[in-house]
Amino acid sequence: MTAKEQTPSKTRAQVSQKSETVSPKAKPHVLKDRQEAKQRKDKTFKDDWEKRQKETQEYMYSQSSRFSSVSRSLIFGIIGTIWVITYSDGNMHIPNWALLFSLLAGLLFLFSDVIHYYSDSVSYEDEQNRFDNYKTPEDLDNKHEPEMDRINKRSHIFINIKFVILIICSILFIVGLCI
Repeated sequence: MTAKEQTPSKTRAQVSQKSETVSPKAKPHVLKDRQEAKQRKDKTFKDDWEKRQKETQEYMYSQSSRFSSVSRSLIFGIIGTIWVITYSDGNMHIPNWALLFSLLAGLLFLFSDVIHYYSDSVSYEDEQNRFDNYKTPEDLDNKHEPEMDRINKRSHIFINIKFVILIICSILFIVGLCI
């Protein structure tokens, strides 16, 4: 064998000897490095999770506002059309039960819309006032987050109720126009 052919073999042997003779003191250091890497990974995941949660909440609020705005416009359109159809010569005469119930459903929708936004506003204000009392991350996790979840769940219930009322109002309106 030439000298060039022997050098790589010696180098590999020397490398394998060095890896086998790791001192016991180096192992805790390796363990510490692994723990730090895991903590960095956990922190990165938590940061990414928080970022995505914030994006999801912003999207949810945006869509909720759009839904409320569009559905409110539809309800006002239905009520306005009923008004134009039924009001003449200073008198209001609703020609059939479907238009009457459509009008009542529209008014119920607007009432539930006001209650929804009022209750959310009061709840968010109360939670904002409590926010100064939260001193630790555990307070945020154990007190703030459950309260926000409760408010959001109630808000979704209102949105679902308003959606059902909107559908009923629209169907009754169409039926009332066809009768």
